[in-house]
Amino acid sequence: MSKISLILFFVLLQFAFPQRKEVRAVWVATAGRLDFPTTQGVEAQLNEIQAIVDACRRANINTIVFQVSARGDAYYNSNFIPWASNLTCFSPCTDPNNLGLNPGYNPLAELINRAKQYNIEVHAWINVFFVLSDTLPAYLNIITFPRHPAIKDTTGGKLIWKREWFAKTQSGQMKSDGGFFFDPGNPAVRAHIANVATEIVKNYNVDGIHLDYIRYTDLGNEVLLFGDASNYWFTNRTDSANGNPWNLPRDDFARLNVERLVKMVSDSVKKYKHWVKVGTTTPGVYTASAMGLNCSVWPLYSHLRSDPKAWAQKGYIDYHNPQIYWNMVDCPEFYKVANWWKNNLYGRQSWMGIAAYRIGEPTFGEFSEVKNQIIYTRVIGGSGVNFFRFRSLVGSINYLDSLRNDLFKYPANIPPMPWKDPVPPNPPTNLVVKKISQDRILLTWNKPERASDGEVAEYYNIFRATEPINQNNPSHLYKITASSDTFFFDTITDTTEIYYYAVSSLDKVDNESTLSNIVSTNVTIEKGILPSAAILYQNYPNPFNSVTKIKYEIFFTDKVNLSVYDILGRKIANLVDIEQAPGVYEVEFNSSFYNISSGIYYYKLKTTGRSQVKSFVLIK
Repeated sequence: MSKISLILFFVLLQFAFPQRKEVRAVWVATAGRLDFPTTQGVEAQLNEIQAIVDACRRANINTIVFQVSARGDAYYNSNFIPWASNLTCFSPCTDPNNLGLNPGYNPLAELINRAKQYNIEVHAWINVFFVLSDTLPAYLNIITFPRHPAIKDTTGGKLIWKREWFAKTQSGQMKSDGGFFFDPGNPAVRAHIANVATEIVKNYNVDGIHLDYIRYTDLGNEVLLFGDASNYWFTNRTDSANGNPWNLPRDDFARLNVERLVKMVSDSVKKYKHWVKVGTTTPGVYTASAMGLNCSVWPLYSHLRSDPKAWAQKGYIDYHNPQIYWNMVDCPEFYKVANWWKNNLYGRQSWMGIAAYRIGEPTFGEFSEVKNQIIYTRVIGGSGVNFFRFRSLVGSINYLDSLRNDLFKYPANIPPMPWKDPVPPNPPTNLVVKKISQDRILLTWNKPERASDGEVAEYYNIFRATEPINQNNPSHLYKITASSDTFFFDTITDTTEIYYYAVSSLDKVDNESTLSNIVSTNVTIEKGILPSAAILYQNYPNPFNSVTKIKYEIFFTDKVNLSVYDILGRKIANLVDIEQAPGVYEVEFNSSFYNISSGIYYYKLKTTGRSQVKSFVLIK
């Protein structure tokens, strides 16, 4: 970066302007237990998941990219790959019968359930071709179904490696880059990976499929381009789906095979859930010459035979997340790499991967370097950032909390993707503000009519300010709801101030409507305006393993009873049975105190003249 450019950039730093719409993501890595799990046992791991969600919520992070398959294994219930041994087998992990066991709960489902309570997106992160680490030879002993995809049975019942699926050098060597890779040129490999991604999309309420290691790898300077299937299909001149009828050079044929997988996943997602996003992440340098770099790099296009630029141009991906793990000014400079990706994805979203794990390294810089990269991404109009990785931000110093105090001070919506759906929802109507008490506000509005494409409002933005609402002002966006409920309670901290409110609606792909009418708190307190004396909220987490929390709110001093019942209506627990003053209350239900099994249960809030009932699910 030139001296003049540096001066201009640091002038921009003074403004550190917030954004109304940007991706604020964090990778949660399960490979090597980098981020999860770091504890043993169901309850401890569930607490970890809740802690991850809580930290992201506090920092206004709006996306969690969760590694659901790190080495051909699963952090969810799968018919294609076995449970990850990291969930049940801890160091020293010497018992082969403890590999691939059901952990007693579903980490992906739990994370989705908890994140959705705060409208945090969850993207399922799959390491597609990296399937075995050197440290897991005991996978040959897995006794559960399904077996690891790298293992096959022989006619004699012996377990052996499925060598025909592995990427190889020209001399037949396989081990590379810390482990073993599947061959992208093998149609059976691509079908298997596509099945893994499709299963997740069909069975889980994920917001995105995030493909990592979507490239070839090398052994020294030799790239593993010579798998058994690759050699066969490279010379096949008749099959346009798997072969090489165009007589492409081997490098181009390799890039084509990776592209074939990306297209398969994209087509499957569009078939089953068109709103789910398809994203890819790769090393950040496309080629040194293209990016104007003057240092030794690991080029993605020429060396790793991967081409996200082409995937974006052909509409196979919705976003690309380059891993730009360098500082701003040392080659390969962050600003050059980020700017190139922003301008070469044909309008698809660019999420800049930031190396939070390098904070404090002499060749990277302190936390201020991360902040500079966030700001530069905003300056060039990037779609947002993704931090590698979660525990690098919440260690001895909580950098997430620091971001919440300045760059992420206000919540932000995720940018929409008009190529998926260009039609915004209709705005809410008839917004009304009512004072319940001097410091309590109730907002109600009418659900908007369906848009021209049939879409409805999935959630709402609540705007609040001490001046008339400006929808484009980031500081006016107050809350992002997590449901399509058409009411919102608020507490006013300064009762001498007049506040203005407005609401907008958003659909599945984050298209936003125009504003509702604008209202203010310049109204008198109304009594008897509520349909009931209390409101009962959904418990969290739900489902839960042993402990969950139930929140409720009462508006008048009243006799309150909160009880838990089984599916037959038998009372299990009496949690509250006293007179309470107006306020918000939260009660913990610990199932271990009661002799109950897994299943559906109900909790009832009873106040004068009304009972409210909700259900929750206990998983033991």
